Amino acid sequence: MKRARKLARGVLATALVLAAAAVGFALGTARQRPPANLVAPAARTASAAPGPSAARAGATRQPIPETLPSIAFRDRRGTLRRLSDWRGHPLLVNFWAPWCSPCRAEIPLLEQLSRSRPQGLEVIGVAVDSRPAVLRYAQHAGIRYPVLIGLGPGMRAIRALGMVAVFPFSVFVDARGRIVAFKIGRLRAAQARLILDRIGALDRGQINLATARRQITAGIRRLALHRAKTAPG
Repeated sequence: MKRARKLARGVLATALVLAAAAVGFALGTARQRPPANLVAPAARTASAAPGPSAARAGATRQPIPETLPSIAFRDRRGTLRRLSDWRGHPLLVNFWAPWCSPCRAEIPLLEQLSRSRPQGLEVIGVAVDSRPAVLRYAQHAGIRYPVLIGLGPGMRAIRALGMVAVFPFSVFVDARGRIVAFKIGRLRAAQARLILDRIGALDRGQINLATARRQITAGIRRLALHRAKTAPG
């Protein structure tokens, strides 16, 4: 029962993030700690630098934008790239760091999504750490999807998204470049299928953006409640 209550708090945190993306405002503080895989952002402050613990209070949070910020990164080859380079495809932009264990745990799923490309998906990793550390870990983990690297650019992107440096988190974007949803914490396969299915319906014109966001929020809640009910102990 205690585990179910904790998971329910995590569902609420995720639903709030999705709702914030829909209306473009920053979230309030989550006073109770949700499960590690569903982390709520802090209040209207952002960390000056990432770390393994929650972000510290710092600069004023920016409103969550409608589209991805156009911030320049170097990829693994040293080529200058922007997130807007992939516009025209639905995107999963995953913010991570090599020291983050939930980040490492979700890499196999991201690799699978990158290979299968459901709904024409492109997976992009944004590694917020030093270049040598990222390159070492990317080689060790066999990451094949594009990885953009940079502590400074990564933090600028996080602030521009109205988020804080709590890893991992993923931004889901439709083919028109609009932010549809944020997933805070480790992404699970069922959650990815749900979000990408609704983005596919959005890109085909079957639903509008507000409906996609609403259905994703409700679906994430159902998945987490089901997990709470079926979890052992």
